[in-house]
Amino acid sequence: MIKLADRLDKIKPSKTMAVMALAKDLKEQGVDIVDLGAGEPDFPTPEYIRDLATKAMADGYTKYTKVDGIPELKEAIVVKLERDNNLTYSTDQIIVTSGAKQAIYNAMMAVVNEGDEVIILSPYWVSFPEMVKLADGEPVFAELDPKRDYRRTLKPFEEYVTDRTVAVVLNSPSNPVGSLLDDEFIADVIKVSREKSLLIISDETYERITFENKYKSIAAYEGAAELTLTVNSMSKTYSMTGWRLGFAAGAKELIKAMSKIQSQITSNANSIAQKASVETLTGDQSAAEMMKDKYWERRDVVYEGLSNLPGIEVNKPEGSFFIFPDVSAYYGKSLNGKSINGSVEFAEFLLEHAKVVVIPGIAFGSDNNIRISFAAPREEIKKGIERIGEALNLLN
Repeated sequence: MIKLADRLDKIKPSKTMAVMALAKDLKEQGVDIVDLGAGEPDFPTPEYIRDLATKAMADGYTKYTKVDGIPELKEAIVVKLERDNNLTYSTDQIIVTSGAKQAIYNAMMAVVNEGDEVIILSPYWVSFPEMVKLADGEPVFAELDPKRDYRRTLKPFEEYVTDRTVAVVLNSPSNPVGSLLDDEFIADVIKVSREKSLLIISDETYERITFENKYKSIAAYEGAAELTLTVNSMSKTYSMTGWRLGFAAGAKELIKAMSKIQSQITSNANSIAQKASVETLTGDQSAAEMMKDKYWERRDVVYEGLSNLPGIEVNKPEGSFFIFPDVSAYYGKSLNGKSINGSVEFAEFLLEHAKVVVIPGIAFGSDNNIRISFAAPREEIKKGIERIGEALNLLN
């Protein structure tokens, strides 16, 4: 019998797989399912980006590249960060990775020793704590306050910091809640991080998908640049999820360490995706703006629809394409003898009785909530909300 590594015991199995498996079975049976669980844009990758990839292949750009990225893409990332984020970097402060996830994982492996703590704001993206554990660290959860639209933690940030803390992960706009952290809270994180020599890992994957307020990068705040690793991706802004292309910018010594790790794990990111991303970042941005505007319209539809459902508490997202309603008022209710006692059972109930897919909030650290994606056509969102309302009326 094969003996598996003990580190696997540290990683939690997905609490959403049963729901997703059931949804897949129903779809295969031809059942009309409204999928509001998607974690990626529903738009195709813009045609001009696909054409850039076709040209790259035709030109034979299909070989290994430098581990940390091709020079012209790193230069394009420098231009993008200056243009969009008012951040100044040199190319030796940039690494290109196979998605933002790899950039964050590289950073964890570079700075976390056994027993070190990393502060993660909760609700959180599902992979953050698991990556800390894989680096032999311990995630410490700082709960965000829903009554303040998830814009700051319940307690002052410094109360989560110990002598073992080495880093904090910020994700703004947030997956799953869509919030933007407020300026006062960010300033407090920067102040404490300077005093305690903490690395700030800023996941800015959704920074171009913001609505009323323009996003400000964490590293652009006073005193934050040298403390911050800025992580981003082509996936959400340009609907390039399957291309697996991310990047990070930070201190030279950290980027060098991350490149060293990457050299032994994956080597370079996809050469074709890299070549296509150069002009994508520096050229016409109208496709990205069009998609953002569509998400904005959909945000208003889903927020209004959920707000009109009795017992549902919901905050209006400021960015991303997710909304995170509190559905705990329905816990303890039942139908046909089957009770709802948490977010998994609630999601299963909606799938069975509304034929709507949502993601249980427990996957993101909050069992009172579900995550709904509005990366779906407007009419599908309306249909989904209507079905949810009808199903909730069935509950005792």
